[in-house]
Amino acid sequence: MTYNVHGFVGTDGVYDPERVARVIEQGKVDVAALQEVDFGRGERDQPAAIERLAQRLGMHSHFTFTREGKNGRFGNAVLSGHEIKLVAEGMLPQRKGEARAVQWLDVAASGFRLQLMNTHLSLNFWERRGQVRALLGAEWMVRAMQGLPLVICGDFNSSPLSSVYRRLGRDLRDVQCGSARRYGTWPAWLPFWRIDHMFVSPDIAVQGCQVPVKGLSARASDHLPLIAELSLVAKEDQ
Repeated sequence: MTYNVHGFVGTDGVYDPERVARVIEQGKVDVAALQEVDFGRGERDQPAAIERLAQRLGMHSHFTFTREGKNGRFGNAVLSGHEIKLVAEGMLPQRKGEARAVQWLDVAASGFRLQLMNTHLSLNFWERRGQVRALLGAEWMVRAMQGLPLVICGDFNSSPLSSVYRRLGRDLRDVQCGSARRYGTWPAWLPFWRIDHMFVSPDIAVQGCQVPVKGLSARASDHLPLIAELSLVAKEDQ
């Protein structure tokens, strides 16, 4: 799952991390890559709060700090029921917009091991271009592609018509490309815009994907979660 949780503030303006936890539970996912993680309210203004959410879900976690928000610490996080290990994390190029980061984790499960990059790109077009160049460069994707299967996901603030999307799609595949219908993820109440994406390397097969549009998913955040079922491609099929 990739999911912009909007600081855990739902479409009703209510701050409620528990709703996001239940959306993750209902998705029955092994890995959840979250953006706009904000626990800066009252006693929750510590990075350790993501650990409490992970404990609530029975998952491991890693939080990558990007900036101090209006209410406290703000960043991206990965939750997983499998073992995760940080490979690298760092900031992306910034001009005048908000600080943006990428986190790179190794996810190890029985018979399946992959590299996961989780990020959230700028609202500014020129910043996004610089950020995706950095993401595709030697420090990040080029280095990751030399190893294990790779997933890059997050809120790219870019539609499939954008140059940012096209650059990512040159060497990686959008998990929604094989679907009969491609689902928008924003805004949650009328999801006409597809800006949250998951891209996979050629050695990963996409068995299916979905965007839950009803129930808690429609209220827990201003984005909808994108969920994909992935498997390794057999060597003879590559």
